[in-house]
Amino acid sequence: MSGLLIAPAAATRKAVTVALVAITGLSWAYLVFLSMRMSDMESSFAMPMTAKWSGPDVVLMSTMWSVMMAGMMLPSAAPMISAYSRTIRSGTPGLRGSTPAFVVGYLATWSVFAMVATSAQWALHNATLVSATGASTNRWLGALLLLTAGAYQFTGAKDACLRQCRSPLGFLLNQWRNGRRGAFLMGLRHGATCVGCCWALMTMLFVLGVMNLWWVALLAAVVLLEKFIPSVRLTRVVGGLLLLWGSALMAGVVG
Repeated sequence: MSGLLIAPAAATRKAVTVALVAITGLSWAYLVFLSMRMSDMESSFAMPMTAKWSGPDVVLMSTMWSVMMAGMMLPSAAPMISAYSRTIRSGTPGLRGSTPAFVVGYLATWSVFAMVATSAQWALHNATLVSATGASTNRWLGALLLLTAGAYQFTGAKDACLRQCRSPLGFLLNQWRNGRRGAFLMGLRHGATCVGCCWALMTMLFVLGVMNLWWVALLAAVVLLEKFIPSVRLTRVVGGLLLLWGSALMAGVVG
């Protein structure tokens, strides 16, 4: 595993960067397109307005959540993906893998989360607790989500998952699996760690709206900063702010 410390060729580094930027850019382009068409009831991309979702509505929302997770999470996973790509191209005997398979595994985990989120939105929509765009219409629900997300920022589970996300070398040393199947399984494992780190922040999309792209971008920025800044201070500050917001919402101080 000494090859983990060998720098990649410039062409390899560029290829990985270009691919991740392209996937992220296309994901955000789709979200922008969807936000522009969701209010057009004649469009096949319109958000489901009635309490009863149809089959196409479920497919649309599940796709939207999957694409949103890719756009939000791939930038923060870039260091891990780059480290993996460096490793399999380091020339170390016995190390084999596939960067695309690793990325597919990572996104597959978030796609599972997307299906769970879609089911949650469907249930909340049926209960008229969120609007057609996924924004909370009930201050108690909004407060609960904020308080839960805020409290999770102070937990050992959050800290443990965040440490793994910040340490590509440690992850590769402990979780290495050879081959394409191994790459896919490693991607799944890293994705599961990221879900463990960020699931509570993702539920906050229901506070101001799943299709509020400014809110989506802000949460994506928080996730990115948490993984790039090796300190618990940011995590705790974010948690404290969420607890204050949730408490104020519960008390009716803010609307």
